[in-house]
Amino acid sequence: MKKMTFLMILAAFPAALAAQDTAFTQLGAASAARTAEFTPALAPAAPAAEARGTQLLLDPATGRVIVVIPVGGGFIRASDGKFVAAVYTGSGYLTGAGQFFPAVGGARAAARRAPGPVKTSGGLSGKWTGWGEWTYQGAGTRCDMMTLTFEDAPGYLDRRGGYFDCGFVALESLPARFSKRGTDLLDETGAVAGSYADGLIRLNEAYSETVDIFTAIKVDGLHFDYTETWKEKDGKEIYVIRGRLFTGSHDLP
Repeated sequence: MKKMTFLMILAAFPAALAAQDTAFTQLGAASAARTAEFTPALAPAAPAAEARGTQLLLDPATGRVIVVIPVGGGFIRASDGKFVAAVYTGSGYLTGAGQFFPAVGGARAAARRAPGPVKTSGGLSGKWTGWGEWTYQGAGTRCDMMTLTFEDAPGYLDRRGGYFDCGFVALESLPARFSKRGTDLLDETGAVAGSYADGLIRLNEAYSETVDIFTAIKVDGLHFDYTETWKEKDGKEIYVIRGRLFTGSHDLP
C-alpha cells in the first residue's frame, strides 16, 4: 500500500477537496511571495573570487553535461564565464526560476556519494530530484521540489521515500517494497500491484477505501517522467501530479 501524508492544507482530505477552488485563486499571490523570499537568497553581493574546483552538472534544457565552477551563491559556467545564482541542495543546484541542475560528477558529487556507495543493478536506483505540477480540474500549482529515492534490485523494487513540495500543499511518500515476479510487481500481501518492463514502471495502490493512486514512471537515462493520478473507485479523477526528476548517480549510500 502506498501511504501519503498530507503535511499542509490537505490534512483533512474531504474538506480540502471542497476548499481547493479558493486555494487555487490565492495561489498566484502565494507563489509571488515565495519567489520574493527565495530570490534574495540566490543573489549574493558578488560571486566568491576563489573557485573550489570544477563540477559536472546535467543541463535539463539540453540534456548535456556542462562543466561549472562552484562559487559563493551559485556557480560559474566554464564555457562562457557566466555566473548563475543558485542554491546547492545536496544533489545539484536549484535556481530562482525553479530550474534544477543535477550534479553528475566532480568534488561535490563524489562527497555526496561517499562513503561506500552500494551499487544495485536496476535503472531506477538512486535519489531523484526535480520539479513538476499538481493539477486539479484544470487548475494547478508548481511543485518546485520533488524527490524520490528507490533501490532497484533483481528481486524487488524499494521505494525508500519521497517528498513533493508544491507550495500550499506537500506530500510525503513513505517507504514500500514491491517484489518482482517476471514483469509483475507484487505488494506485501503478494497481490499484483503493478508492472516493470522496458524502463516503464506502473503502480496501482490504494490510498483509502474510496481512492486509488495510479503511478507511471518512465526511465530515460539520467531522468524519468513521473505521473501520479488519484481517482475515486468509480473512475472519477481527483487530481494529477506530473514531474521530471533527475539523478546524478544510480548508487545508493
